[in-house]
Amino acid sequence: MTSDGASSATGPTGEVVFSARGVGKSYPGVQALSDLDLDGYGGEVLAICGANGAGKSTFSRLLAGQEAPSSGEIRVAGHAEPVTSPAEADRAGILLMHQEPLIIDDFTVGENVWLYRLRSGRDIRAWSRARRSDDEETRQALRDVGLGDVPAGRLAGSLAPGQRQMLALSRARVMPHKVLILDETTASTTEEHFKDVQEMVAVEKAAGTAVVFVSHRMPEVFALSDRIAVLRNGQLVDVLRTAETDAEQITTLMIGDAVRSLERPPAHRAEGRTPALSVRGLHAGSATDVSFDVGAGEVVGLYGLVGSGRSSVARAVSGQGPSRGGVVEIGGEPVRLRSPGAALRRGIAYLTEDRRREGFVDDFTNAENLSLVTLPRLARAGVVRRSAERARVTDLIERFQVKGGPDTPTRTLSGGNQQKVCLAKWLEADPDVIVLDEPTKGIDVGARLNIYEIIHDLTRQEKAVLVVTSEAEEALLLCHRVLVLRDGRVVAELDAADASTEDLIRAALGGEAA
Repeated sequence: MTSDGASSATGPTGEVVFSARGVGKSYPGVQALSDLDLDGYGGEVLAICGANGAGKSTFSRLLAGQEAPSSGEIRVAGHAEPVTSPAEADRAGILLMHQEPLIIDDFTVGENVWLYRLRSGRDIRAWSRARRSDDEETRQALRDVGLGDVPAGRLAGSLAPGQRQMLALSRARVMPHKVLILDETTASTTEEHFKDVQEMVAVEKAAGTAVVFVSHRMPEVFALSDRIAVLRNGQLVDVLRTAETDAEQITTLMIGDAVRSLERPPAHRAEGRTPALSVRGLHAGSATDVSFDVGAGEVVGLYGLVGSGRSSVARAVSGQGPSRGGVVEIGGEPVRLRSPGAALRRGIAYLTEDRRREGFVDDFTNAENLSLVTLPRLARAGVVRRSAERARVTDLIERFQVKGGPDTPTRTLSGGNQQKVCLAKWLEADPDVIVLDEPTKGIDVGARLNIYEIIHDLTRQEKAVLVVTSEAEEALLLCHRVLVLRDGRVVAELDAADASTEDLIRAALGGEAA
């Protein structure tokens, strides 16, 4: 697709563009996909929905040629060979946009727009002054995804997570393709950027592209798609026209039963008790003069738009990032948290919002990732006791309902299972204060409910929980109190039991809470 909306590789609207027949994929101990038959049509958005571990991302990887099917084949119209490798997918005109965007931090924004030219030795050299890195075509591609105000010469490493995702999506404006796969690519974007995604998808449909949209967000699925394919336990359950179904039916197909209501945690009572976590006058990143308390057995939310300072606060109070001033107290005692290790020694654990880059080691198995934080406890004279390690991780896998065994590579799991590995790893250290930065980002409704239950169980254990979230509904569902940040400052503190999503959004945007 070029920036003017044309695409030399785009097939005729309404015709079959790709076809999967009898496709299966197995990993050690896991049957990720079984005997799947599915077609994609030009000028259509096909949503792929399913619960945690249903096979959504596995299908995306197979369609993009990143992995070869264990059985069956995938073919693209006009291309003679089945898709079994990234090179074959590239020649067939398949473009994959990952949940975790591929961005080279040391390249400029403009050079990242054209990054995929490098993989086939095309006409861009991102390490030199490239002729395309700041021309009008590049700037138009950035405008098309809501990054028109970002200079093309700015280093990409300075972008926020949502901006990084939109930068990755800009490649769809300059790379020829006839199949576009959006694999949870809206998980890191904001509501402001979703409108840009909608407009981009509309252009793709008009050009006859077959768009595959993998997502757990029902409002976005219904806003973008024409058909919805539902996977469960690696099998295709049904394919429905979006206009003829609703979110409740899709969710029921995904997890077998209608989603049961999850009640807010019981009201927190802190009379006469010293807060587990106390923050006074914190200055960190974009956050300025932030103060709050979190009691034992309490969940406090930090809600705000991108750039509000919510993640800066979370990283500073957990030793993940520096602060420029302020006091942090644990159990009434001032502490200096210069590193994650120092924070953990004081009983503070932090779950990152970016699990792929910071949450687990890509080449490690579940056992190796789950034991990372508590490895010293499992060692004797510096040597890890493998039997003790395996016993502990087997228990964690069962308790947190992680799909796969101890020897399963964590990178092969679904996003929800990866998140449970990341969370279980920290909770195994038995911290008193848990800081969760976007704990349900990029996971489906089934895994989301599982994470919510884990968080509510932490309150019953008298743990103090600080949750950073960009979703108003989630803040109200999880938390006792919600602090709303805007421009780096706390502008409102709301009781979740009495507040509405409109109250949070209004405060975050600058209006008065109702």
